[in-house]
Amino acid sequence: MKIYDFDAKFFDYARTWMALHPGLREDEVEQKYNEMMLSWLNAPAQWLNGVKPGEYFNRYTEPKDLIKLLEEYMKRDIGLPEPLYSRIVAMGDVCVPYLVTIVQNAHNSDKLRGTALAMLGDMEDALPRALCIDLICQSESEQDLGDLAADALKETDDSVVEELMDRYDGATGYGKMTILDVCSKFPVNERAYEAMVKSLMTEHAMRGYYAGLLADYGDARALEPLMKAQQLTDLNYLDYIEVRNAIEALGGDPGEERVFNGDPAYEALRNM
Repeated sequence: MKIYDFDAKFFDYARTWMALHPGLREDEVEQKYNEMMLSWLNAPAQWLNGVKPGEYFNRYTEPKDLIKLLEEYMKRDIGLPEPLYSRIVAMGDVCVPYLVTIVQNAHNSDKLRGTALAMLGDMEDALPRALCIDLICQSESEQDLGDLAADALKETDDSVVEELMDRYDGATGYGKMTILDVCSKFPVNERAYEAMVKSLMTEHAMRGYYAGLLADYGDARALEPLMKAQQLTDLNYLDYIEVRNAIEALGGDPGEERVFNGDPAYEALRNM
């Protein structure tokens, strides 16, 4: 099973193409990128014995072979060919168990797990919601797979909100933040709304974050707690600005801006 560096071959092609089209500005080259890529994908390639790069992986019909290729590219840290990604997604259901196994295995690299999760998200009705919710609830930072799982769940339907809120109390601190971020992209759910408001008032270091979520949510009831939050004496200037912005986004009037003498961010901006 031979591994080809598709990215390197395309860059060679692109350099030759640009040499044949001198005088193009950078923005013109960017506009021609898709044209170059399509031309390269659909042209017989000598390095593939005359096979078109866009069709090369069609020869693989067994999911285990495609998954082995995926793992090998990741292991060697070679750019994953778009035709291989597309082939796995197009194979659909037969590849799903293999991809789920990759995501579930914490010993795999985050890069491999994240790619497998993205593939599942691109397959119609194949995204394992329970697995995504597990990843979110266990995540400790934005470096984990929780953010990728959250992005995938934002593309589902609003029934996921109840599933997420059922797991909210047992989630990590970062997991709770991520859960509410996902919920803010769907119609208002009472449990999610109450959790956002509570977090706004109690999570001192993240008040600006929760103010932003309430602004995204669009529930005018949040004006009252936001107005209270902007008067808190331990609010820093940057979070204060986020709270004011949220009030304005919800149609409220935050009133005259407070002075934050001594706050580093306030002093830096005032002296610009």
